[in-house]
Amino acid sequence: MKNRLFIIILFLTIVSCKAQVVGTLEQFEECASRPNHDEGCPDLENITYAKDTNNRLNPFVGTWKGVFGGKQYEIKLEKKLQVGEGTVKWDRIIGRMLVKDSSGNIIYNSMDKPDNNTFFSGYNFQHRAYIMDFFGNVEYCNDSGVVFIEISQNNPNIMYLSFDRDKGAFDPVKCPNYSTFVPLLPKTKMTLTKQ
Repeated sequence: MKNRLFIIILFLTIVSCKAQVVGTLEQFEECASRPNHDEGCPDLENITYAKDTNNRLNPFVGTWKGVFGGKQYEIKLEKKLQVGEGTVKWDRIIGRMLVKDSSGNIIYNSMDKPDNNTFFSGYNFQHRAYIMDFFGNVEYCNDSGVVFIEISQNNPNIMYLSFDRDKGAFDPVKCPNYSTFVPLLPKTKMTLTKQ
């Protein structure tokens, strides 16, 4: 009787568990480059986990430092597995950043923030560049947008970073100098060195 009950419970447990369908970051990257990608990718609809099967994220992991426009940057990137609240979990990079002005004063610091509150996380690749969303001082002059990071082909200890600032609505009262405002991250490609 105990064996029969055990077998029934085991069977019900197996049947009730939904199988995880694994896809790759490369599959989703390829989907985004299709001419009709706005219509979706039917071949990827059942995937529940976009996995970094080829470890393309690994070269980005670490602490990177650089100087640009009088600001000192320290960026810490960590690889996290199966991140997300939606139907698809992703392997992605979570970033933390410390930015100082030319006098050494801290103007931005997310180093001690928990993973879900860094406002700097990756999505996927676009060719050689990894795409990350950044939300800095959003309430002030739309200091948010898309960050592109890319490892140098000649030196794995060199990373390039550029920023495409959101162009959405802003509050002119909070940001009267919107057209001359200098975002936290540079639009021009910046070089960072792995520490």
